[in-house]
Amino acid sequence: MPDKRIRTLTEKLWAKNKYTVMAKGYEHYKKVGEALKNAQSHEELVDVYDLISESLTLPYTKKGMRTTLQHMWGYFKKRATSEEKEDFFTTLNQRITPSSPLTDQDIESIRSHLAVLLEKYPSDYLLQSSFVQTSRQWNEIYDQKQLKTISRNNYSE
Repeated sequence: MPDKRIRTLTEKLWAKNKYTVMAKGYEHYKKVGEALKNAQSHEELVDVYDLISESLTLPYTKKGMRTTLQHMWGYFKKRATSEEKEDFFTTLNQRITPSSPLTDQDIESIRSHLAVLLEKYPSDYLLQSSFVQTSRQWNEIYDQKQLKTISRNNYSE
């Protein structure tokens, strides 16, 4: 596969997974972003693929989750009401506290809250995010209007 084509697919994978990676730690987000920005060859692009894959196996962190949700709020802030903003940040602060661990229940509650906002204020970009769209595999992307699963094999074609 030509370098330009595999770069496009890798960029789509990154766009889909960047918020999930960010929620696992901003340092991972920065590492993948820099690797993609600097990637020049097929080998470097497969390294980006591997970095994304590895980052997704890490646990979520409170700091990463908070940063991610603040970034995602940016998609709603101009359209949401002040009550919705207060509700969003109240939920965030109740679910991500310094004194208790971040649980799967906390994460699902946050995702449910995002789903309500996305229903009212759709964002195609967020709707494609693996953080929001948990039913699809991390490496499934839309390419030329078809859902494709990207694997390491795509980097050697």
